[in-house]
Amino acid sequence: MDWIKINFDGSVRRNAGSGRFILRSDSGKPLVTVAFNLGIKSVPVAEALTLINSLACAKERGSTKIELEGDSKLVIDGINGTSDPPWRLLRLFHDIRKLSYSFEAISFKHVFREINFVANSLTNLGHRVESPSIWEDCVPPEASLALVFDSVNSGYYRDTSIL
Repeated sequence: MDWIKINFDGSVRRNAGSGRFILRSDSGKPLVTVAFNLGIKSVPVAEALTLINSLACAKERGSTKIELEGDSKLVIDGINGTSDPPWRLLRLFHDIRKLSYSFEAISFKHVFREINFVANSLTNLGHRVESPSIWEDCVPPEASLALVFDSVNSGYYRDTSIL
């Protein structure tokens, strides 16, 4: 398998954290979409835990080359070593780096929320589920429009939303 792209997002609403991610083939086809509840967490912890879960999923599927995008600048910069992570994330960052060694090639890229909208479109779903929800080879209806837009659109503008 060639490169796969992972978009991940974590959030907290009313002291309840959730995470969601999508793994796509290098042609943009969804391989798996996951949304889950994390319980009570901070936003950076929710983002880091979601990143860990997405990498574990990719490893379990035998992926070897990963292009990862997330809208948490704190988490992406911390993993890339361009900033010092907060102490409460040190253990999670250690786990992310350890998982990263499982892959032949991996890149971590910060993107604005507007560009991460496929993962972001699952926000409400992530907060509603009690147990992890998994969609193989597709996205749930809540994300279908975002996926279509992402696959045909050639440009993005800040503060623009399709939702």
